[in-house]
Amino acid sequence: MRTLRDDLLKMDTLHGEALDAHLMEMKELYIKSDEKDAIRKHLDGELDTIENRIDSLDKRITIREQMSEIIDLIPISYIAKNYFGKSRAWLYQRINGYKVRGRVYSLNEKEVETFNRALKDISHKIGSLSVS
Repeated sequence: MRTLRDDLLKMDTLHGEALDAHLMEMKELYIKSDEKDAIRKHLDGELDTIENRIDSLDKRITIREQMSEIIDLIPISYIAKNYFGKSRAWLYQRINGYKVRGRVYSLNEKEVETFNRALKDISHKIGSLSVS
């Protein structure tokens, strides 16, 4: 027997015209207010997920764009090892927003602060250096 839960799960897998057709079927089939509320709640959750993905994408683009002119000058391996205790690949994954094991990673707020501190420390060290 067809259930609302099954239809909601199916809806999540569809796109384009197939999704439109499925939604029209659901509209005709589920007419009770509690069913409509369940559908609305599910769709709101999906919209929140999309919004979070967009925010994450904006953040990744922003980090990469901010660094585009100087990325080759920054000692990523040094920063990853000395400030994060991680590998160069780990830091590049977060700067570039690479997908790892099905999830897109970026720097969280605390990691952004650590990264900025690292850049300031390195810039101070380089700025105070002079050779004779």
